[in-house]
Amino acid sequence: MIITFPRYIADRHCGYCNDSKTDYYALESEAKAKAETKADEMDAIDSKQAMTIGCSIIKMTCLEYDELINKGFRRSGTFLYKNDLLRTCCRLYTIRTNQSQFKLNKKQRKVVNRFIHEICPDESVLEPVKKNQFSLERLIEAQLKSTSYRTSFEPSSFTKEKFELYKKYQVGVHNDDPADVTEKSFKRFLCDTPFSKREMAGSEEEWRGLELGNWTRRDSTIPGKRVGPTHECYYLNDKLIAISVLDFLPSGVSSIYFIWDPDYAYLSLGTLSGIKEIQMCDKLGYEWYYLGYYIEDCPKMVYKGQFGGQLLDVCNEAYYPLEKVHDYIKNGRLFVIGDKTSSAPSAEISMLNNDYPEQGVFNEDCYNAAEDIYGRTNDGGSDVARNHQRALLKKYKVDTTSSEYMLPAVVPGVIPLSQILQWFRDGTIGEGYTQKIGGTSYRLSELSPVGRGLVIDCIRLFGLDRMNDTAIAY
Repeated sequence: MIITFPRYIADRHCGYCNDSKTDYYALESEAKAKAETKADEMDAIDSKQAMTIGCSIIKMTCLEYDELINKGFRRSGTFLYKNDLLRTCCRLYTIRTNQSQFKLNKKQRKVVNRFIHEICPDESVLEPVKKNQFSLERLIEAQLKSTSYRTSFEPSSFTKEKFELYKKYQVGVHNDDPADVTEKSFKRFLCDTPFSKREMAGSEEEWRGLELGNWTRRDSTIPGKRVGPTHECYYLNDKLIAISVLDFLPSGVSSIYFIWDPDYAYLSLGTLSGIKEIQMCDKLGYEWYYLGYYIEDCPKMVYKGQFGGQLLDVCNEAYYPLEKVHDYIKNGRLFVIGDKTSSAPSAEISMLNNDYPEQGVFNEDCYNAAEDIYGRTNDGGSDVARNHQRALLKKYKVDTTSSEYMLPAVVPGVIPLSQILQWFRDGTIGEGYTQKIGGTSYRLSELSPVGRGLVIDCIRLFGLDRMNDTAIAY
């Protein structure tokens, strides 16, 4: 993997809530403090920002990206990013689901039936179903027998036809200024990828396996299973009406973006695509369908909860059922699953050796430990972490504070500074530790204090093992 140095980016504008939130704190204790304090006094302390940690990806495999998605990352073109869940107005949780966790509701069944009637108006050609019965298999049958509808799976490449639909969608649905919707922005967002030419292009066998007529249940060892960035184009009467932008990964299919023609809003194609893609994952043997980010208090993103599934706890690096953690994240709060029978956790507990419950297991001893870990009563562990920053600088000449783009002392879901300090002390990160930067391998001791700090930020963000196989470009 080849990356640029990560940057901690503050944006005064949030595209998810459009800066409409007044109660956007990670913890209940923060919200109470806001309510009990004069607004102007709080405004002097806090300012609304969308806090993002991101870097450019020059080169990455789908397997590497699969690992990163399950640590809370997402990609936009060749930009890799994750949210700082402690210091932002909208908390972005990775959400995934599959056929067994998805239960169609009445509205979704109506969407499917409406679409079937649209593409196959003569339903007498379909297998009959009993009155008031619903079969999702009928969706596949209707697509196969339709004479007016088809889809095409292809690499995530640019075409004028795709761009024109994208522009129509952005202007008509998201009210973008037409002048801002350019071919360059479309390519950067939905066509450019960091993956290899082999993963981009795929093989004849891979593309053939995605054809609807070849959908059969297959396990993950079958040669030719698609892995790579993909566009699925929807055509009705030979007109492009929708594009689903997807990453096929070893563990599942990641939905990046969905574009639909506003003229076909009555078909609810966004909802239909989610249903169709969950069904596709099941038929083709992909374990998970990744829906991107879920934001509990954002109308644009909360609809994803209708597909069921699990949310990622970035501190545990484990998924928990949405229905189990839903009360924890009300009003956009942070959740970290702890165990009532264990000692109180803190922000300085290592993600690699902690007292959290068994990963992914939710039982009667589980609770939301976010207040215990990051509560303002102990400054979220920041005082302790700043002491570790000073120790790293004094003893090991590692400067992690000189740039506003460096990671804060405490961030949920990154390796704590206590662990970094321990690795220096036990020699895991010693004089011989090397990092490839700009094509040359450097010992940490050869770098300036700030250079060392930037490398440590990479280790905190991606982990030691991943950085051993990663080069940094500049």
